[in-house]
Amino acid sequence: MMEKKPGSKMSHLRAISSLAEPRRLCFAAMLTCCLLLPSIYLIIFLKPLCFLKFEQSVSFTVQVQKVQNTSAETAMETRSLPLVEEEEEAHLSLPTKANLTQKGGSPLGGKSLVKDTPETSVFCDTSQERYDACVLTGDIRVVSNSSRIIAVAASQPSNVSWKIRPYPRKWEPPLMIRIKELSVSSSASTPDGAAPPCTVTHTTPAVVFSTGGFSGNFFHDTSDILIPLFATSHDFYGEVRFLVADFSSRFVAKYKPLLSRLSRHELINLDDNDDVHCFPEVRAGLINNKELGIDQANPPRGATMQGFRDLLRSSLSLKRKNVARTGKNKPRLLVQLRKGSRELLNSREVIKMARKMGFRVVVAGPEETKNITSYSAIVNSVDALLGVHGAGLTNMVFLPDGAAMVQIVPWGSLMWACRFSYGDPAIGMGLRYFEYEIKKEESSLIEQYPRDHLVFTNPLEIHKQGWNMLWYVFLEKQKLRVDLQRFNETLIEVLRYLKQEKAMPASSKNASFFSVA
Repeated sequence: MMEKKPGSKMSHLRAISSLAEPRRLCFAAMLTCCLLLPSIYLIIFLKPLCFLKFEQSVSFTVQVQKVQNTSAETAMETRSLPLVEEEEEAHLSLPTKANLTQKGGSPLGGKSLVKDTPETSVFCDTSQERYDACVLTGDIRVVSNSSRIIAVAASQPSNVSWKIRPYPRKWEPPLMIRIKELSVSSSASTPDGAAPPCTVTHTTPAVVFSTGGFSGNFFHDTSDILIPLFATSHDFYGEVRFLVADFSSRFVAKYKPLLSRLSRHELINLDDNDDVHCFPEVRAGLINNKELGIDQANPPRGATMQGFRDLLRSSLSLKRKNVARTGKNKPRLLVQLRKGSRELLNSREVIKMARKMGFRVVVAGPEETKNITSYSAIVNSVDALLGVHGAGLTNMVFLPDGAAMVQIVPWGSLMWACRFSYGDPAIGMGLRYFEYEIKKEESSLIEQYPRDHLVFTNPLEIHKQGWNMLWYVFLEKQKLRVDLQRFNETLIEVLRYLKQEKAMPASSKNASFFSVA
């Protein structure tokens, strides 16, 4: 047998140990590499990206999100509020220094905000489809002859500026190019600053708007200027000064009763003024969120069409607020006639038929509608207004609450446009809306085009040729001769409504219409 040498067991263990040592060293090396690799990665790959300043990017994203959330919360708050006084709702729409500071965003829904000092703020909303508008608070200077509006800040302000045209038909570029452009910016108050010194200092706020565009047409006067001006300025309760660009003396003279109720101060013609006017607040541009109305889902500063109509009544001394019960009295029907385009050729027969049915008919032609004071009183005295589609139907703003408005729609697939322009606004004013769409046999176009022409077979193809062609064919060249038997059905519905229904407030079931096709 082989003899065991002393210490052979220890030698064996050392041998095993010597074999394990490299394994431990290898494991330690692997562990060290795992720990060092992320650091090496950070040093090699991320160090060159430090100039991107991720912290500022994250901060910007959070700020935008905050503005968006605030706007959404404000909209929800507006929809859920009960009817309250305008003073209580005033903070919900147009931004002021107070609600910009407290809420961190603007109910206008815009994204451009400059906060130069605690005393000065500039906010411009250019995201809307219908209008651009700015609100400036603090030391605000309006340089008349150059159409500049400058917010003066104590410190070096942000280098941001806007260009806006203060007329709310932004979607019509050919028109808007004729509206005077305003420059809105901020400037330092240092001696070498760009802001010119004040020559006239005012203690009241100001609203800047244009009387250019389509002014002179009653529909556009009301939809583009008067209603938006009310929505933008009514919360000042007369303590505001109007600054007018593209000055129209005719517009100002015609609507002086209304303008003097909205502002107790003499307005300023920016086209004929060399002063630098200084204000504590300036609102440039008019808020217009609905055609011939105010969107009650997002009312500017709590403005309502009921409030606008109340202002009209008080400005023009109109007596009737609601349609009274007719009882045994005949309801009064105002038939508004046109001459030339869209003329009602058998108006005499229509008037005779209405009188036989039980209406007391009042007739007005284009001449009678020119004097707003006298004609508004006539419209306010009747229970229903009837007319062919056109600007004259805008006179429905003078009707008492609960009255009826009847629109005769010309041939040419114009139902949607006519309802958009006058039907929906009538409902928004607290009126009952009726419509009568003529057939091609009731149009004078039947004498001008063969029956197989696109005018009759596919009117929408005429629409595709542009607004000018649509206007020329269906609005300018067309006259109407209604089918008396069919039209009689519409008048019966109007008569039933006026005799059986009580006067209806703006919030009642009048949000509907009757149509006879």
